[in-house]
Amino acid sequence: MKLYSENSSPFSAPVRVAIYAKGLNIDIEPPPGGLLSAKFHAINSLGTIPCLILESGTPLPESAAIMEYLEDKFPAPPLRPAGPEDKARVRLLQRIGELLIMTPLVELSRQSDPASGDPSAAVWLTRLVRGLSSLQLYVGDEPFATGAQLTLADCELAPALFMLPKIAAAHGKPELLQAYPQIDRYVASSSQHPAIRQVLDEMAPTWKLGKYGARTASG
Repeated sequence: MKLYSENSSPFSAPVRVAIYAKGLNIDIEPPPGGLLSAKFHAINSLGTIPCLILESGTPLPESAAIMEYLEDKFPAPPLRPAGPEDKARVRLLQRIGELLIMTPLVELSRQSDPASGDPSAAVWLTRLVRGLSSLQLYVGDEPFATGAQLTLADCELAPALFMLPKIAAAHGKPELLQAYPQIDRYVASSSQHPAIRQVLDEMAPTWKLGKYGARTASG
């Protein structure tokens, strides 16, 4: 199998965390010809990364679908808990991470001049605050989002929260993460996992972030 991914792609990062955590022998390469190339679009009609090429040659795009597939195909070590309620909680936190934290941060990062007063920034900031407020209710005192073990929720949340301080600071919210002490603590504890550390180090240069979770805009 092969994963098309780029270190600059926040949506690819969760899949790489899962691959590293499971110790899978999957080649990781940039999309051939570049993300916008006709060559890559011939492989993946969606034209997006991440995209996993299965052993059959079938492309499987979308990070959530890829992580579920990898969990089903390679169940050990598990990144999903056993019980249905706990599984549902992991899926909920994945959705919060993707839709209410990662997506707003990516949209805010695309605004080349945060000082321009683009009205959409306020919408995305509101969605981001809603996501953080929701996440704060679920994250406890354990090292990871749902307890003592890494799960797919952490694969999604950790890369997003790594990006948060710098992007929030660029939009006038330099202390946003510190307003949520449970999440701030979670960022510190989850980043100690080797698979998360590896992906954060891969992301850092392209996002101009400091090692293991920059806390300032200058990181």
